[in-house]
Amino acid sequence: MGKNMTPIQAIRKKCLECSNDQYNEIRACMIDTCPLYLFRVGENYSKKEECTSEQITIESIEHE
Repeated sequence: MGKNMTPIQAIRKKCLECSNDQYNEIRACMIDTCPLYLFRVGENYSKKEECTSEQITIESIEHE
């Protein structure tokens, strides 16, 4: 069985996949239309500003 991940860990994993495992590209990402954009650096911005549930669901990660 796989290890359970937190939503932030799952987002980070997707961002790494999208950036071809280049950590510096995650921080430099310019795709601000991505529902994961606010979370890409491993922080939970939903506490800092209002986000829609679509932006923080795992389903939105899988459909990218």
